[in-house]
Amino acid sequence: MKRGTFVLPGSTRTALLVIGTVGFGTLGVGLALSPARAWSAYLINAFYFLAMAMGALTLIALLYVAKAGWGVVIKRVAEGVAGYLPWAAGSMLLVLAGVHHLYSWSGAHGHDDPILKAKSAYLNVPGFAGRMVVILALWLLFAGALRRRSLAQDADGKVTHTTSSVAISAGFLIVFALSGSVASFDWIMSLGPHWQSTIFGWYNLTGMLVAGLAAVLVFAIGLKRLGALPELNVCHIHDLTKLLFGMTTFWAYLWVSQYLLIWYANIPEETAYYLDRFDGGYKMLFWIVPIVGWLVPFLLLLPRAAKRSESHVLRVCAVVLVGRWIDVYVMVAPQTMPEHAGIGLFEAGGFVGFACLFVLAVSGALMRTPLLAKRDPYWVESVHHHGT
Repeated sequence: MKRGTFVLPGSTRTALLVIGTVGFGTLGVGLALSPARAWSAYLINAFYFLAMAMGALTLIALLYVAKAGWGVVIKRVAEGVAGYLPWAAGSMLLVLAGVHHLYSWSGAHGHDDPILKAKSAYLNVPGFAGRMVVILALWLLFAGALRRRSLAQDADGKVTHTTSSVAISAGFLIVFALSGSVASFDWIMSLGPHWQSTIFGWYNLTGMLVAGLAAVLVFAIGLKRLGALPELNVCHIHDLTKLLFGMTTFWAYLWVSQYLLIWYANIPEETAYYLDRFDGGYKMLFWIVPIVGWLVPFLLLLPRAAKRSESHVLRVCAVVLVGRWIDVYVMVAPQTMPEHAGIGLFEAGGFVGFACLFVLAVSGALMRTPLLAKRDPYWVESVHHHGT
């Protein structure tokens, strides 16, 4: 493969299209046989892959704001992963078609519940849809603005593109902290509308960044092995993996904090969330989440050499991504399928379909532009990066 360019082989593209069609077809069958479970599987996978795209976009913004010159080598890879965002936005908008199967507050029976009635000014279908459209539009707006300036710099090499990208990134991080929290409350927390947690927004924001970091590492190392990104060196991998290591630990801190605060306070409206996950067959998966999402990656990445090994990092990223999927499943399924614990055909089919769409979208974004942002003012610094 030519240096600085990526081309997805036609046979691979065809295979992804066929497999993805089968996966989405499974969800289609599910809509006819068991619509509640099929919509649950759809939401799990739509949110999971959206999280990876938003995590990559957050990484780009953090690199700009921190003026981290070393990250320029992986900037286009992160932009490629964030390139899935338009597809992710479309998939989330389709959730509106299944709102009555997913959210108890959206149905007529919600009017008989005094708690839901008190929250009806916020939890109503028009408001839910309006907030979703605004949030997704904001994310696409920021992603498009950063992408356009990045590509414009390839053409004219002006430093002003980097300066404006720093300002846009700072604005995005503020907007994302707020809008991402609202999205988590609306799309996930309101599945159990009697429950509330002030940590939940930050918990999901951190999970998104963890997923994005793992995805960027997988694609970056893959491109290096294909010969398309030889500039990626062991120090870039080391620094990205240190970020992943740190963010998984912060995510675990939020997981424990939320659990301990609710356990200690013992307020019925809050403890119901965990009781739902200790019953109905979800308990094992609930405890697997911190083990796979933090403990295993933490132990595997402790040695310095482990963070500098491509093969080892790829394996750890796979573990992290599995942990992130299980975490989303545990957040969604106990509310939508309280009596049907287990990962079945619809969940697997949804994952396969969305995974193929994700790879195709990211590959398309990577193929449309050069992988090397050589006119970025930090390019030389990044190419010669030698961290500690």
